[in-house]
Amino acid sequence: MEKRRIKKHDRKGPGKWFKREKTGIGLNGVFWRYLLTSGFLAAALCAVWLILFNILVNMGFVLSAYTAVRGLTETERALQGQAEFDSEGIPHFYEWALVEDGRILESSMNQKQLEYAREELAGSSAPHGWFYSQYFHLVPLESGQTVMLEYDYSVCYADPDLNEVLPDFQTVYIGLLLALLAVSIALCTGHYAKILREDTRAIAEACEMVRKQELELPLPGQARVRELQASLETIGLLRRELSHSLKEQWAAEQRKNEALAALAHDLKTPLTVIGGNAELLAEEGLEQPQQELVLAILRNAGYAEEYVKRLRQVTSGAGFPADRGEMPVCELLEACLQKGHDLAVLKDQKVIADPSVSELDGETVLVEKSEVLRAMENLISNAVRFTPVRGTIMLGVEFLEDQTGIWVQDSGPGFSAEALVKAGRTFYTQDGSRPQDGHMGMGLYFASQIAQKHGGSLSVENTSIGGRACLWILQKPPACPQE
Repeated sequence: MEKRRIKKHDRKGPGKWFKREKTGIGLNGVFWRYLLTSGFLAAALCAVWLILFNILVNMGFVLSAYTAVRGLTETERALQGQAEFDSEGIPHFYEWALVEDGRILESSMNQKQLEYAREELAGSSAPHGWFYSQYFHLVPLESGQTVMLEYDYSVCYADPDLNEVLPDFQTVYIGLLLALLAVSIALCTGHYAKILREDTRAIAEACEMVRKQELELPLPGQARVRELQASLETIGLLRRELSHSLKEQWAAEQRKNEALAALAHDLKTPLTVIGGNAELLAEEGLEQPQQELVLAILRNAGYAEEYVKRLRQVTSGAGFPADRGEMPVCELLEACLQKGHDLAVLKDQKVIADPSVSELDGETVLVEKSEVLRAMENLISNAVRFTPVRGTIMLGVEFLEDQTGIWVQDSGPGFSAEALVKAGRTFYTQDGSRPQDGHMGMGLYFASQIAQKHGGSLSVENTSIGGRACLWILQKPPACPQE
């Protein structure tokens, strides 16, 4: 079987493949274009900069950096031809000092330049200055004096007055070049960053469409970078696959709801028959034990009809109707005891209330009655299964600072060490054979979920008598969301 190559193929739909065409430019190409474009712009700016500089030199606006060096011979000849030293004959791109017997008599130099001049007279060979190196040329005069000319390799204005009023030309001109280079690189970077930004925005928008499950709308655009376009196409593939999967899931959900609705409808008939016959038996004037059994049948047939009704509401999309309200704790416990009697009758077990229940004095709890009763029914059913025949099951109430606990105590073997840790998890059963008996470990899990819905929890423990499970309910639980 030929292996799938993701770089060359992609899926157009479920079961369909297409060859992905190489369009756009690769990521390597983008970076190479960026480097070449930036380099070309920098070279072009440098060329224009040099051409403009030569134009300024040819126009006589500025003097080249070699002007001072080239003018040394002519300046020396002019100074030596003077009968008496006159600084007016020295061009402005020189600074000068008149020296006699190693002493500086007069000078146009500043303090720093004078220090360099003295070092030069002392025979120092070290370079003078750090940005512009200062050089000195000595011109001997017929008078025995010496003129020291100081110069450097820098560009200056041809007009001496401009040198006085304008900033240093060379510094300004080099700064201008650096500024233009920075602007060109910034513009080039911005251009290519915009390409990547637009492509990544398209990918982000496509991901957002997936998050919002907008799976039928077209993608917001195309990417110009090949690798990012491949990512965009992959997201498109995922959208199609997700759309296909959601449609299948929705269809399966519809089939399940239809099956549950049909089952709920079919259950109504046998429940009606059971309830009707139980009512007929109740009218026969049976003896007390038989009468109690018939009443138990009627009660539980009513519970079953209520469950079927709720099941039909769920499958129709209406959800569970909320029946939350304040309920006296003693009334809630009485309803639990009644359910316990109905469940324990087959094993001839006793279901009794803890003696402390008699001390209840109008305590109430805010609950959804039907859900809490179903949770307690699961706990009682679990206790009935583990309590031996003719054993005793006890129900009681416990109060903490902000919680009310309704507990069920059996007289069976108690919980194993593993069950004490895992009780309440989905499908966990203490006895591995239970799934074969129809018990799938959902009772304690359902009770735990109901407790959490009411802001509480489910706790299990072992006592000297057997196992105990307690449904803790917050006295003022948070509002439960509509299911």
